Amino acid sequence: MARLRRGTTALALAALGCPPAARAQIKILAPDSLAAQFAQTHGIVYGTTATFGAPFYGERVMGQLLYGESKGRNHCTADDYTLPTPPAHAAGSGSEGEAQEIVNVVLVRRGGCTFVTKVLTAQKMGAHAVIVVDKESSELTSEQIQKIVMADDGFGSPVKIPSVLVSKTEGKKLIDAARAGSVLVELAWDIPRGEVVLADFWMSSGSRESAEFLQRFKESAETLMYHLQFVPHYHIFSLPGGQSYNHLCAEQIDSCPECRPSPDKYCAPDPDGPGPVTGGDVANEDLRQVCIWNTTAKRVQYNGAAYSQEFWDYAVRFNTECPLAGKIADRRFGYACSKHTMEEVGIAVQAVENCVRRNFKQILQDQIEQVAWSPQALRLNGWRYSGPLDPETVLKAVCSGFANPPKECDELLNGYSSVVQWSTPSLTFRRLLTTIFVMGLVLSAAFFLYRRHVTSSVRRVLREEVMLEVQTQMADYTAMDDGPGHKRGTLSF
Repeated sequence: MARLRRGTTALALAALGCPPAARAQIKILAPDSLAAQFAQTHGIVYGTTATFGAPFYGERVMGQLLYGESKGRNHCTADDYTLPTPPAHAAGSGSEGEAQEIVNVVLVRRGGCTFVTKVLTAQKMGAHAVIVVDKESSELTSEQIQKIVMADDGFGSPVKIPSVLVSKTEGKKLIDAARAGSVLVELAWDIPRGEVVLADFWMSSGSRESAEFLQRFKESAETLMYHLQFVPHYHIFSLPGGQSYNHLCAEQIDSCPECRPSPDKYCAPDPDGPGPVTGGDVANEDLRQVCIWNTTAKRVQYNGAAYSQEFWDYAVRFNTECPLAGKIADRRFGYACSKHTMEEVGIAVQAVENCVRRNFKQILQDQIEQVAWSPQALRLNGWRYSGPLDPETVLKAVCSGFANPPKECDELLNGYSSVVQWSTPSLTFRRLLTTIFVMGLVLSAAFFLYRRHVTSSVRRVLREEVMLEVQTQMADYTAMDDGPGHKRGTLSF
């Protein structure tokens, strides 16, 4: 077994031999001369799919390649290139024999702007799908490209078409063929299946929702172990320089006094508003958790998957023992409590601190660049998971990603209700009984007070009715006159 020594970048995953990220396939239908250049893959070009846009899940789409020469802006603006008029084609017949509409698949070069800007520009020019060809200066192979996270820059919501990144070598062949004549391809985004399911989870260490999901999914991860390649990502971002951001950014790296990044470089959401925990504290904890994963994850040779029991133990215990609202500073979200938790779990604190000191710039920059479509997001085998972060639902999605589901899936799914019935930190059996007892006391006290109020009100009303009746009788009484010189006596009872 070996330990991970780098950040959670896609290239590090490649070193682990993990399954591909969002692998899409482009099958060359015509001309045959182009398909022959990809004989080893049977006329298929593999790439990675963007985390933004709308892939055609499970569908096969026939398209014609269109390429416009860049005028120097790397296909980043609409006035940088002009798309040729697509040749007229009748509806084609795909690999499964069904008639399909032929759409426009635009080829562009990587570089000069974000993936989102490049794809959105092509979409406005009439593209139905986009193939981004890696930079000419890139040395990434086709296999490495398939591990790249083709990330959203935060402005990807207007993009409604799928896009694929391919290597420069394969992309050049496609561009040359599109320049020479008509090229028909078939794009397919079949949900990939394998012996290992790759789960990329974007989160924040200061998010209660993320912490709760890790707590509730921990048992499934421990059971699946090396069948599941879990990869943590964290929501880190940069802000414009020259302004004060109320401690949203890390001004110093914990356990490294000399590590002082720019105060607007590595930022994270503030988890408690005016509370004592800052976005800088969260960014430091995010960094620390990546290093915990990197220094404790072990991989096995038979399938290349990595797993860290220490990471799961730490993540759950840290959330429980180091709450955001802790009264004592050393037992509150932060470095002191994190260090204590690592020691309890059995993590080598010095190894984690060395990782932080040596790699904090690379790790935090990776988190900034490898953003997802949402601060909290889950991707399974490269595909966007759009369901709720309910552990049972996620487990079903994970198990559906196996080519041959392991027996652990059946065990977990069959006994799931009994396994997690009282597992959530927000609702334990003891807490439920305590809640019922307290509610009973409150209801009894409320009933007692209400009864006293009603009794008192009834007595007051009866007393007022009696007094009113007496006053009425007194007003109707008239003393009898006994004649002249007789004084009216005083009524007595």
